[in-house]
Amino acid sequence: MDKITRQVDILLFDDLNILDVAGPVQTFSSANNDDNIFYRIRHVSMDGGSVTSSCGLRLGVDGIASIGPDTQDLLIPGGRGVDKALNDPRIGKLITNWHNMGGDRRIISICSGALLLANAGILDGHQATTHWSRGQQVRAMFPNVAWDINRLYFNKGQIMTSAGVTSGIDLALAIVRQDCGTSVALRVARELVVYLKRAGGQDQFADLLEAQFSAEKELVVLVDALLGSPQKDWTLERMADYAGLTPRTLTRRFAAHLGQTPAKFLERIRVKRAADTLSAGAPVGRAMEVAGFSDFQQMQRAFKRQLGSTVGHYQQRFSEPE
Repeated sequence: MDKITRQVDILLFDDLNILDVAGPVQTFSSANNDDNIFYRIRHVSMDGGSVTSSCGLRLGVDGIASIGPDTQDLLIPGGRGVDKALNDPRIGKLITNWHNMGGDRRIISICSGALLLANAGILDGHQATTHWSRGQQVRAMFPNVAWDINRLYFNKGQIMTSAGVTSGIDLALAIVRQDCGTSVALRVARELVVYLKRAGGQDQFADLLEAQFSAEKELVVLVDALLGSPQKDWTLERMADYAGLTPRTLTRRFAAHLGQTPAKFLERIRVKRAADTLSAGAPVGRAMEVAGFSDFQQMQRAFKRQLGSTVGHYQQRFSEPE
């Protein structure tokens, strides 16, 4: 599926998050091959000078940010430098002019870069997302934007926003798929060892991450074991024995610190493992095996409880055949 080459300008500024740049740029670059150059990348800054990222890595640029006849996409990363960039009227003018030029030009924000779009007024009346830590700030500063912080990304129309860092790769993959087709996007996803499409909101399985940082060391040990080997035949008694607790004590501590029973927590781990496996294009049988479901009906019921979706519907929406 050949496409006309698109030029993507990456706007750089001091104290940006390097991953907000590197993830999408590598995704677009990986789409190119010997037969087709789908994307040309240009790194720009407002004054044409190099910038220093928040991790201290210095980044050179190819020129001054401007709207030329060959420019199509403007990508704006996030990071702590966004707060200072909000006070730079040149950036707001660049974004506004880029948007007003119309045509097939697109503006793509990664992480807190969405604040710069909102500050320019182009998100008013639109759905948008940004990094979860900015939720309270953006709702107060930009009340005319329909913020949905639980979404990984929005890629409808000419304005696209993502929740940040790894979801910037998710959005870039969605763009590659839209521009170049599924086969190219799947090739890129496999090269980067990421999933072609991630399901649901960014907080859908947040409790699994939070559990790994519990103050209860016995729970942390068990949680790590469950995450590492969900396919094992875990019973309440086996989980309690692994944690060095009685079944009653384990159940009580799970309820107090994680807000659910050990069995429910294990089910969530298994659903996530199965969902991730299906998203990578694996068959249902393989997803059942690696997640630890004893049969299809057990997995089907768990998907309905945890995701509000059947396995078949999930596959239709989120998986790609190998």
